[in-house]
Amino acid sequence: MQVTEQMKLDLARDGAIVARGLFSPERLRRMREAFDYGIAHPSPKHGYVFKGTPDEHFNDYGNIANRDVHIATIKALALDEFVASLWDSEHVWFKGEEIFIKKGGRAGRSPWHQDNSYTPVSGPQMLNIWTCFEKIPRKNVLEVVRGSHLGIQYNGTSYADAGNHTTPLWTNTDWPNLPDIEGERAKDPASWDVLSWDLELGDALVFHSGSLHGGAPVTPDCPDRHTLVYRFFGDKLFYRPLPAGGG
Repeated sequence: MQVTEQMKLDLARDGAIVARGLFSPERLRRMREAFDYGIAHPSPKHGYVFKGTPDEHFNDYGNIANRDVHIATIKALALDEFVASLWDSEHVWFKGEEIFIKKGGRAGRSPWHQDNSYTPVSGPQMLNIWTCFEKIPRKNVLEVVRGSHLGIQYNGTSYADAGNHTTPLWTNTDWPNLPDIEGERAKDPASWDVLSWDLELGDALVFHSGSLHGGAPVTPDCPDRHTLVYRFFGDKLFYRPLPAGGG
């Protein structure tokens, strides 16, 4: 894909873009091979919810045993060159993959969060390429708060309180708790400047890992979603320790 100056500008300013047609059918098949390999060879950290049922939900991430498979895919599809062009970065590092399966149309939204709340780094050159193997309407696509990668560093969500996703992960920090974005949007849909797009087959959502993002539910009219995420770092990345006292 030819990276344009507008794509660079939008990513740097807004924290998210859609790369339309990043994957031709053949290229998407190559991505699906890497996805399927990850499913067949999960890490010890992988998790299932409702395994074997129509509402099965699978997640795995950062499987070091599969790293060579994913790097070979990245090289074959020149995704490293694509990312380097977006940043004008001399070097690009592959941080790792994450795999999601949501089935059955009943899995709700993922909580709002910033990935760098869980990683001891920060800086302008960290991003995710979020790719689905289905056509996904806007309401089922991951949402991103415009420009949030340039703003406040929030605490992580502990994922321990299903009724309150702003419950903090870190207990010894001055990072503020996550805002109740969905509660505020329910009262005023314009309260947050949220980006979202319809995704056609071959499109990819590209966003800064420090952007506030969440959502991507499955619903009865969009019941299944298979997603492969690749995460990258560039030259402009800096060590920033995580807080103490993780819950």
